[in-house]
Amino acid sequence: MSASSEFARRGFLAGAGVTAATPLFVRGSEAAATPRGGPDSDQPTELHWLGQAPGAPVNTTWGVPWSRGEMSAKTSFTLTTADGDPVPVQSWPLAYWPDGTLKWSGHTAAANAVAEGYRLKPGEPAAPDNAVSVSEDRDEIRLSNGTVEIGVGRHGAHVIRSIGRGDRVTAENGRLALLVQDRPDGEHAEPRRTEWSGVVENAEIEQRGPVRAVVRLSGRYRRDHGRNRGAGGRKMLPWTMRVYLAAGDESLSLVHNFYWDADSRHVFVRGMGLRLGVPMADDAHNRHIRFGTTSGGVWGEPVRVLTGLRRDPGEAVRHAQHAGDATPPPAEWSREVREGYRDLALWNDFALFQGSSEHFEVWKRTSAESSWLKNAGRGGRASGFGYVGGVSGGLGVGMHDFWRRFPRSLDVRGAAGDTATVTLWSYSPHGEAMDLRHYDTEAHGLGLAYEDVQEGFSTPEGIARSTEMRLWALESTPSRERIVQLSEVVDSPPQLVARPERYHRAGVFGRWSLPDRGSSAKSALEDSLERDVAFYAGQVDQRQWYGFWDHGDVMHTYDADRHEWRYDVGGYAWDNGELGTDAMLWYAFLRSGDPNAFRLARAMTKHISEVDTHHTGRFAGLGSRHNVSHWGDGAKEARVSESFTKRFCYYLTADELLGELMRSSLRADETMVRVPPLRNVLSSQDRVPTRLRIGPDWYALVSNWLTEWERTGETRWRDRIVTGMRDIAGFPAGLFTGEAGGAVGFDPETAHLTNLGKGDYQSSYNLSMAFCGEQILWETLDLVDVPEFRRTLLDFARYVQAPAEEKIDRFGFDFDPGVFKTIYSRVTAWAGEQLDEPWLRRRGWQRFTSDPNGQPWPEPVRVDGAAVASPVDEIPTGRSHNQSGDFATCATNDAAQRGLAIISLLAIAPDEAP
Repeated sequence: MSASSEFARRGFLAGAGVTAATPLFVRGSEAAATPRGGPDSDQPTELHWLGQAPGAPVNTTWGVPWSRGEMSAKTSFTLTTADGDPVPVQSWPLAYWPDGTLKWSGHTAAANAVAEGYRLKPGEPAAPDNAVSVSEDRDEIRLSNGTVEIGVGRHGAHVIRSIGRGDRVTAENGRLALLVQDRPDGEHAEPRRTEWSGVVENAEIEQRGPVRAVVRLSGRYRRDHGRNRGAGGRKMLPWTMRVYLAAGDESLSLVHNFYWDADSRHVFVRGMGLRLGVPMADDAHNRHIRFGTTSGGVWGEPVRVLTGLRRDPGEAVRHAQHAGDATPPPAEWSREVREGYRDLALWNDFALFQGSSEHFEVWKRTSAESSWLKNAGRGGRASGFGYVGGVSGGLGVGMHDFWRRFPRSLDVRGAAGDTATVTLWSYSPHGEAMDLRHYDTEAHGLGLAYEDVQEGFSTPEGIARSTEMRLWALESTPSRERIVQLSEVVDSPPQLVARPERYHRAGVFGRWSLPDRGSSAKSALEDSLERDVAFYAGQVDQRQWYGFWDHGDVMHTYDADRHEWRYDVGGYAWDNGELGTDAMLWYAFLRSGDPNAFRLARAMTKHISEVDTHHTGRFAGLGSRHNVSHWGDGAKEARVSESFTKRFCYYLTADELLGELMRSSLRADETMVRVPPLRNVLSSQDRVPTRLRIGPDWYALVSNWLTEWERTGETRWRDRIVTGMRDIAGFPAGLFTGEAGGAVGFDPETAHLTNLGKGDYQSSYNLSMAFCGEQILWETLDLVDVPEFRRTLLDFARYVQAPAEEKIDRFGFDFDPGVFKTIYSRVTAWAGEQLDEPWLRRRGWQRFTSDPNGQPWPEPVRVDGAAVASPVDEIPTGRSHNQSGDFATCATNDAAQRGLAIISLLAIAPDEAP
């Protein structure tokens, strides 16, 4: 029997066998609701903190996966500490399996039940001592947990109308402030500046408790007219803000997000933040301003300083002012101070300004008519926590990623008056105005700069950025020790996670392995993975890849001559998740539990889903390819915005905003008609609505549809996948169809793909699997089995890296699909697994190990002295020409694909590993 006929027989049997076990069309609502129960279904899911347990009570939200058929979608869950004490928990479904059973569940726990570890299992949840309540009228939504009460505006410019604790109003009249100027800083003419306010246009309650309530506000910014905030007719920068309140918490959390829809040539954001009024009731010497740092330090001073005077007020007074406690009454002070203290300066205004990732300053002044003292405090990295109030209570504020997303500041005005104004500047006006213009007015070409800039495409239209904030209603000035604890909560928000084995057992996210050190060669591969994650974590900090728009991304390719990443060379600069850097980091976390990998991956996911993706406007649903400017490249790609790599973060953290951003990727279907992916590669046509590549374009759409199907149970999304699978299976060349790396026609209305009859089996290089295409297909085929497509994928995987004689035997001719060995090593091994052919699995490993670009990097070396401005660590590389035409060097392409190959190959072909 020939190799081709044997393959066809086995492929058919493999496809038919799976089909018999898994019905093709099963609606989530129509599936049998009875879960089958797995071997571990009665065992609790062990949960632990990512890193250390929080030092202060705080609410946290997380997600847990379940094996297919294990849990009914209506399952309720109970949470206990590791010692068995009940913990109030609120749960909801995040995703479903095709049979309607639960795939992912979201959970949130009461804030005042911090323990070292927890156990989650089916059962009746414990009720909180004081459940969160929600009430509403036409003007306001009110949230309460027995400790804190919040009034949220349903319309108008006051988003947070009030925050109260007991009989005290802690904060009021909270509004979203925006400062805009009409030209960048440094130009010859002075910019004209205007003030705007975020106006609420819609308010909806997403969760009503009992453990957590969530309110989503949305609106646009409007220009202020004097005291009439947001009264102008012009609107811009659509925004959303979610307000969270949990049981047992003395704080509320906020997530603000905005979308860019302004003209970046004429609109330059000077400042953006949340401004609140804080009633001040204590004497000036008992009013305190406090700021925390990431190093465990605290800056704190009163409005009226009684220490350092020519005369000593007394030790008790000095100690109280430093600690933030009430001073003894003036009658107990020394006579000289008691008689003269009212003549002392009243420090009315304060600012904590993080101007870079490495330096903050504290300023203070007595009034707007007086100068700032800009030497009041200084340091490296502020935590983003601050306190404004007095010994009888006040407002604690915090911004996550404070130093990572500079310029940021916490500003206080009027601290000596009846009401202080506090502004959490997510983009500080103390820095330079935001400039979103492209880095050049000329394009520099693919040939040398690897840049694909096109007229009108280097625009930030539709990109987004979010800020996570927290507000505490505090009964007194927090101690310095407590400020350190709250600073840790702000800088590294607590996150509950499960063990790697628990995630792996659920069968989610395709095919991946747990660490395998069963041989010296496997240990070397595992070591290389750990080194890569550690190297990138170190590079982020060493190269200071921080800033409001930059944080979360890494650079694409290194310049060994300059000892610098190619920050200024076209398509070699920011990575934008090219070739799956984010996926590699997420798989690294899933299999190791490494907090560094989690935090790198989460920051990258937030960056790509916000900054690198266009959510509105001309390119809605598409992302931008790697470039000097994150949004600067002319290649607007579904591969950047696709949902597959965003799902990791969404399901592990149950992040509502990320779920919202993922959903916007569905708009890519229609957008690719207006902005065809191959518009600059192929000549114009009118035969089909648009043309795209099977991979990565169609694969990216599949990941979007798959995600929406599993989140909603709406089978129309699954049907779009099935339609395309059947179309591809009907193409004579299968997945080798199409010119320009797989060009086919696509109709967004029907989801049908059309064979254009050009370029089959011919490709300069094929990137269909380069952006997690194999993982998308493996997971999708596990949920939607189309036998003819499974055979087509097996045919492709079996022969994509086969030698000439095997291709001639199968197809009757030889051809070069133009693939990268490391990238396609996984599908080659997968074909060997599906066909039970050890030699084919070994071929997958051989293609990987023989690829120079798949080899582990050597240990980093230190470069210092006159060669660089400051010492740096770099991967030593030689100059050798590689397949893509670049000089071989350190690049995220290699790290991402090497890591993904190791992780998949160890899952698919562990016995054939070297």
